[in-house]
Amino acid sequence: MEKILSSNTTVANQELLNQCKICGSPAKYSYFGVISCNSCKMFFKRNAERGEKISKCKFNNHCETTISNRHECSCCRLNKCFHSGMQIELIRPSHPKSRVKRKLSTDSIEQTQIVLAKLNECTQFPTLNLLNADLSTLTVDQWNLISNLSHCYDDHSGLSIGERYVREQHALPPRLRFKTTSMIVFIGTIFNEAQLLYKNNQDFLSLSLVDRSTLLHSTTAHTASLSSNFIFHQIGLMDCPTYYNSLEIITHASLIPTAKRIANRLDFDIIVIKLMLAILSFSTISYTSYSNSPPVNLSNTKLILKIQDTYIDLTWRYLVYKYNYQQAIKCFSDLIRCLFAINQAMVEIEEIQWYTNMVDSFVQTTEQILIVDN
Repeated sequence: MEKILSSNTTVANQELLNQCKICGSPAKYSYFGVISCNSCKMFFKRNAERGEKISKCKFNNHCETTISNRHECSCCRLNKCFHSGMQIELIRPSHPKSRVKRKLSTDSIEQTQIVLAKLNECTQFPTLNLLNADLSTLTVDQWNLISNLSHCYDDHSGLSIGERYVREQHALPPRLRFKTTSMIVFIGTIFNEAQLLYKNNQDFLSLSLVDRSTLLHSTTAHTASLSSNFIFHQIGLMDCPTYYNSLEIITHASLIPTAKRIANRLDFDIIVIKLMLAILSFSTISYTSYSNSPPVNLSNTKLILKIQDTYIDLTWRYLVYKYNYQQAIKCFSDLIRCLFAINQAMVEIEEIQWYTNMVDSFVQTTEQILIVDN
């Protein structure tokens, strides 16, 4: 009995050693003094020196940072990084010249800012005036819309399915983890969960049956791919080397660099991803670059563009609310780069039979739910 208890204790301790001390996702390397996953490593590197400038916690610093909500509260996540033992001193600067810039005295910086302000007083561009006038005050209706999108994604994104899949795989011996058959089934399950992102969007349900069908055929592959990849990122699947090994087997080697590029570009606030999914679901662009789909012909383009503009405006206002203008622009640019990477992956995988069958089945099933049943 003592041997069994000792063995169980050893296994439990080993599992703890292989977990990120910040969010609990699988990890085996130490970064900045603490065993952590790649996502938390990059988060600490970007935010460690910001200190009090980072967004305040809305729940009095009582958030519990986990693999499923680590993007929700930056304040509590950063505090947990420090409490776990991460050290700013261990961060190596990417650009040696930045050290020289930091040696400038406060007085010199203030004088430079005063001079620049005076120069800008008479020659300020209209765009800058527009940004300064935009206080990004979200109305009650806009907060309600964000809340509805948030609940829709939380309830129907497949996050719980993904978390259970990762737990089950890590319970298996290393040789049996992430086998190709289970991977294809899992990807298909998560892919299909995205259909409910349409079903629970009241703006989408307000469209005519013809326009619903047209948008489904032209956008579901992209929305489902973004949603699925974000879930893979959230549950730590993209931190597992065996995931990429199996992905190479069920697709082909040329897709792996793109998959890793997507993994490096998915570290977004979860609300931002939800908003981007809403924007994509009303996209009027035909993605003929990777398929033989006909041009998108909509019966009420004006209404659809109005809905899309509403979500784009909402996304911008939320970004400015959460970050400053400069960070908001950077985040939006990163989102576009991420979409380009996902589109590239879809181009590279279009000839894989199980993937094309999965997309076709997904579109047919979603159309059955949203058009026939409504």
